Amino acid sequence: MIIIVDYGNTDATELAEFLRDVNSDIIISANEPDIIKCDKLILPHCKDISSSIKKLHLLNLFSILRIIKKPILGIGTGMHLMTKSFKNKNAACLGCFPVDCESKDQQENDSTEMKPINIIKESKLLKGISKEDNFFFESNCFISSNEYTTSTARLDGEITSSLEKDHLYGVQFNPEHSHGAGLKILKNFLQI
Repeated sequence: MIIIVDYGNTDATELAEFLRDVNSDIIISANEPDIIKCDKLILPHCKDISSSIKKLHLLNLFSILRIIKKPILGIGTGMHLMTKSFKNKNAACLGCFPVDCESKDQQENDSTEMKPINIIKESKLLKGISKEDNFFFESNCFISSNEYTTSTARLDGEITSSLEKDHLYGVQFNPEHSHGAGLKILKNFLQI
């Protein structure tokens, strides 16, 4: 069973519909027992990282998500929730990846575009992805390259487009808007 964690204001329903083409055992839930008994977890893209952190605390999921040893995939701002902190908002995140997330200046346009990624490390999540594959990026947040970075992308400079550490995975882009390439990423996660 795959749980898409519902912490409000997310793309969970759209992601679940996209995933059901490859796996019918997808549940959207914020229920602690569901999360404890599932096989894998997905933290979907959310509109507001600060309110999502608060909601995870209110749902008593913040601590569980930090210590659970099941494969977890963070998508878009779901990946940012997995970092140590959101620097610009002084918000403590889950700390799964010991790196910081930052937002760009509000004067800059939010990035919303299809872009290729540059794979810099072997990754279970990126298996079968080529230079020709493009991914949908939608965010004004970024993570600088670090020891967990498995791929980068050029969006107003080079940013981390994917992270991997033990059972933890994150992608800056939205696979459900990335057509066949995004489906490959999600299939790879389901097979981990």
